[in-house]
Amino acid sequence: MLSIRQTKHLARNLDTSVERLSTVLGTSESYYEELVLIDPAKPEKQRIVIDVRGELRRLQTRFYRRVLLPKLTPSVCSHGGIRGRDIKTYAQPHLESHFVFKTDISDFYPSVHSKRVYRLFVDAFQCSPDVAHFCTRLCTYRYHLALGLVTSPILADQLLKRVDRRIGGFCQKSNLIYTRYVDDITISGPFNLERSGFATLVERILQQDGFQANPEKHVFGRFSDGVPITNLRSVRGHLDVKKEYADELERQLDDAAFLARGDEFQGPYYTPSQILGRVRFVCWVNPGRRHKLMRKYRSIRWELVQARARELGLEATQKKLIPLNK
Repeated sequence: MLSIRQTKHLARNLDTSVERLSTVLGTSESYYEELVLIDPAKPEKQRIVIDVRGELRRLQTRFYRRVLLPKLTPSVCSHGGIRGRDIKTYAQPHLESHFVFKTDISDFYPSVHSKRVYRLFVDAFQCSPDVAHFCTRLCTYRYHLALGLVTSPILADQLLKRVDRRIGGFCQKSNLIYTRYVDDITISGPFNLERSGFATLVERILQQDGFQANPEKHVFGRFSDGVPITNLRSVRGHLDVKKEYADELERQLDDAAFLARGDEFQGPYYTPSQILGRVRFVCWVNPGRRHKLMRKYRSIRWELVQARARELGLEATQKKLIPLNK
């Protein structure tokens, strides 16, 4: 719990005054910009991201680092946005399971209204109403949590603790494994979960806590047969990237070698650092791929790749953030 009872104590933690904090929060719209995240690999799936600038960004960052992070304990089931946890720790507990059920929460951040955030600060964190009011305004955008605010993951995790305890408790009684990565939920076990009733149970628990499951995202299957968890799959008892991801990386490496030699180039063009990042990611997930992939990467004459790309006027394909209204 935070147990901040006076606004002056909150302001002191943020290296500001109550008056200045009130002024910044009263003009918060001027510090925000809505951006659209466009992924060339998924052009149909665009996401709104909030960019925070200037003094408000500094105050939010201080609040996260000095107030929330040192005092709040994350859910034991949560692996997204948690220090020391990641997509591997999210997927690893399911390695020995035969069957998997996956789903996610609909419109996760926008569904968390500022009233819920306020009650969280008052009831769970034991802040005074005045302090809770400031904290809520500091951590919400247009009356809800938002993607792009540094405080959103940790607050959402706190709000989902009861959900985790309830789903996790039912799973433990049924010899099942439960983990959550932000709004992605995975349950696995020794029997087929499609007709087990657990999907309905998850939907009911989420609904009782003010969330909605997305039935269109329900996935049932075998982890070992290629049903991925956060794009990771199980191969002979260890984690690996999806086959499609590994195959595409091999194709990109071959394509870069073709470009360096002046042979036919399929594209799209990716920079050496982009491809190296993907190689390192695959090696991190599955160290057994390291030797072959790094040898292949180092065999390519990247200076020729870049020279040829400049000659052809090729631009790197990458995710872009653009202002919403442009």
